[in-house]
Amino acid sequence: MINNKEEKESKYKVEYLGEKYSQDFITYKVIILGLYGVGKTSIIIRLMKKGFDKDNSSTISVDIKNFQVKVNDKIIQIQIWDSCGNDEFAENTPNLFKNASIAILVYAINDKKSFEDLEKWYNILKEYCYDHKIFLIGNKNDLKEERIIESEKGETFKNNYDNIKMFFETSALNGENIDKLLENIAISIYEKNENDEKNSEKAAKELKSIQLNKKNHRKRRKKKCCF
Repeated sequence: MINNKEEKESKYKVEYLGEKYSQDFITYKVIILGLYGVGKTSIIIRLMKKGFDKDNSSTISVDIKNFQVKVNDKIIQIQIWDSCGNDEFAENTPNLFKNASIAILVYAINDKKSFEDLEKWYNILKEYCYDHKIFLIGNKNDLKEERIIESEKGETFKNNYDNIKMFFETSALNGENIDKLLENIAISIYEKNENDEKNSEKAAKELKSIQLNKKNHRKRRKKKCCF
């Protein structure tokens, strides 16, 4: 028996197209937040199919990367904003959150403070954004012997907030679940795009119907006056 998750996965084919940018495509913004040192930049490097860079430096303020993916027959352009791990900087940088479609909250499974600070990051996020999807990521899953935060705690945190749509653990070092993260980002944007297009078509039809009804009403009134 095929479950809903398997049906959804079989419904979409996601392909990474590379580090590209084109004005021909709508750009969807993704922001990644969390305490410094949790591996946000390393996750992005992995998302962009560049392996693992052990020498990558910490992000000072904000670093922006553009890349494209293909979901089924539609090309999606993603712009991912990598923030530094300073919550005061994030709190005083509203442009970081402006027009974001998806937010990724990251903690490290071997860093207690990074998990304890999640609520602070979540509250900053909610102050500026209201209707986006949030993914919760527990990174550094390869450091099993150093684990402090059990996966059940991440799941509980996710369940406490309705707009956190998904939680899973990753490893930027060995790539565990990075493809899963990329696929879910791409599919979420694809579904949002599909819904937006349907809503636009529905609104256009409703407007056309209203205009037609007004036109017919004017015709009926004109005929009545001339009778």
